Amino acid sequence: MSETTPNSKGPAKVQLSPERAASLGLTPAPGATTPVVPAAPLEKRVDVRSPSAALDFIRTTEGHLDELTNVLQRARVLSVQSANGTYTEEDRSAIQIEVDQLTDEIARIADQADFNKVKLLTDASAEANVKSADELGMTPAKINTPASLANAQASWTLRMHVGANTNEALAVNIFAADIQHLFAGEAAAPADQGAAAPADQQGAAGAQGGAAVAGPVNVMTAIDANSSIAKIDVAIKTVTDQRSNLGAFSNRLESAIRSAD
Repeated sequence: MSETTPNSKGPAKVQLSPERAASLGLTPAPGATTPVVPAAPLEKRVDVRSPSAALDFIRTTEGHLDELTNVLQRARVLSVQSANGTYTEEDRSAIQIEVDQLTDEIARIADQADFNKVKLLTDASAEANVKSADELGMTPAKINTPASLANAQASWTLRMHVGANTNEALAVNIFAADIQHLFAGEAAAPADQGAAAPADQQGAAGAQGGAAVAGPVNVMTAIDANSSIAKIDVAIKTVTDQRSNLGAFSNRLESAIRSAD
């Protein structure tokens, strides 16, 4: 028969009767009349909830990036249309209206993409939250980043502890995907084909508002539309490469979850 005694400083201790203790081969501690069952050693376990939360974080980011891809693809289709000589200036002016709306939508998605108040796709909190592997404490001290994103602006470094011991962690960088970074240096720049457009073409563009295009995608002339196709292709590749990188990191996290079971 056994009984428990309350302990105000910790969990109750289980005490055994002398007969029960003798049957288990236990002997009382010095000065004690009844032996106390020794505590079990600390068990090292991995909290699988942490990698699972990281997967939610990554899936949320991928969802926003997927929508950015859709918007960029639509802007590309419109640029290809406007690059054809069969379109009039009035046609291109109408196309530019939709392109401007798509540009605003890219800005909105990037600005409002967040997870637990973390801004995912802008560099608003990059200074405080982008870290190197050495700063994060990781073994091996390495954050895998595709070569195509080597010069991209990271917006957040996600560190996930996946082991039961010190420095057993994985990390991945989330990269800014707003207008400023998808079209770096192109926010208000006109298309540049190595030579100025003919004077009559410039005048026509100005008459239709081409000179007032402030966004990075300008389709007011066939030349500008052709240049915009190349800009959009770069932006699409940046988003696609980030999605691929996050997908690969998700696979590693899922492996970490399985190995912890």
